[in-house]
Amino acid sequence: WQKGVQAYIKAHAYSNTVSDDLWKAIDAAAGKPVSTVAHDFTLQPGIPLVRVESVSCAGGSTTIKLSQGEFTRDRPEKKPLAWHVPVIAKTVGGATSSTLLENGAGSLTVAGCAPVLVNAGQTGYYRTLYAPAQIKALQGAFAKLDPIDQLGLTADVWALGMGGLQPASDVLDLIDATPLDATPLLWDGIAGDLSTLDDYYEGDAKRQGALRKYAIARLAPKFAQVGWEAKPGEEAPVAILRTHLIATLSHLGDAKVIAEARRRYTTDTMPPELRKSILAVVASHADAATWDKLHAAAKAEKTPLVKDRLYALLATPQDEALAKRALELALTDEPGATNSAAMISAAARMHPEMAFDFAVAHKDKVDQFVDSTSAARYYPMLAGGSLDLAMIDRIKAFADKYIAATSRRDAETSIANIRYRAMVRKERLPAVDAWLQKKG
Repeated sequence: WQKGVQAYIKAHAYSNTVSDDLWKAIDAAAGKPVSTVAHDFTLQPGIPLVRVESVSCAGGSTTIKLSQGEFTRDRPEKKPLAWHVPVIAKTVGGATSSTLLENGAGSLTVAGCAPVLVNAGQTGYYRTLYAPAQIKALQGAFAKLDPIDQLGLTADVWALGMGGLQPASDVLDLIDATPLDATPLLWDGIAGDLSTLDDYYEGDAKRQGALRKYAIARLAPKFAQVGWEAKPGEEAPVAILRTHLIATLSHLGDAKVIAEARRRYTTDTMPPELRKSILAVVASHADAATWDKLHAAAKAEKTPLVKDRLYALLATPQDEALAKRALELALTDEPGATNSAAMISAAARMHPEMAFDFAVAHKDKVDQFVDSTSAARYYPMLAGGSLDLAMIDRIKAFADKYIAATSRRDAETSIANIRYRAMVRKERLPAVDAWLQKKG
């Protein structure tokens, strides 16, 4: 790459170029068809899907047959595009081999007869779909994978599960196989996946309770290892993981984390680096007395940035009555116009239907907080996190009345999000339910 770029700069010094001039220079330096690959990936949209069609071992080496399609999470009927896909693969613990998929297919041979890992090193831009037996073998060897491959495999399994190309519960098998000492980046991703699954269960207390019981049991030991206090010489990913675990465990309803956050808030023993995290937990699980205390703090605060944050937190309670109080407060002059708009958006994260209906019902007032060029985005996006298909008609009715036909992209995005979320709940979560029931 360096040689190609240097040759390109030298050949075209003080003159104009086009993209192909660069790719041709890289071709010459690499002795490989880089420009062909580059054109596929830069001149068309989409993400390739590499399927592992078969794996066979003989004579101490493994032959892998691959095919190429296109990954999509919500358009299974779409005709797949074609790419020239560079693929690097290996057996777990073995050396890598590479090939270029052309015309939708290819094969390569790797040393060893262990489980096969495609996209080893995760340098390729594509999703990898394994057959059930192959993914099972990788689950068994998960702890032996390099951290980058643990991250890549988990990301692929999550995306493919949500896209219906494999059971959505497969990601839980990888989460279950993750060792406590795995990279903080992997645990950070696991916390995000479990939190997202929890969101899809919103409103279904029994099913959500089963997921939460498992998720807390899985994350709590890692949080116990990380702890509330930073350790000497601690690396940045650990500090970031701490804040994410506090937020996720709180979101999942972990009584211990919530109680400790409340204690630190009440006694004002909040480390500066955790102040935002602790206040977020307290605000999310606030009762009326706590909400009043936070409200008083927001009114008294003199630092603009801190004041803005406190007013936003007032709109985040899980308690619907308190969220409604925040919405009503947002219509007053007290928070300031910018904070008023932010408060309604913050309330929409937990209560999208209520926030949207409230904003529409008070549109004349809310319009004073929202720039006219942003209104076509602001109102529909309030409802985008809903799981209620009935919201689609309400968004359409709003768009028909208030948004020009050429400016409805954000309304369409919110509608697509609602449909997707409802689809996941109906079609993907049953596999998660079955996994949790089997897990006990």
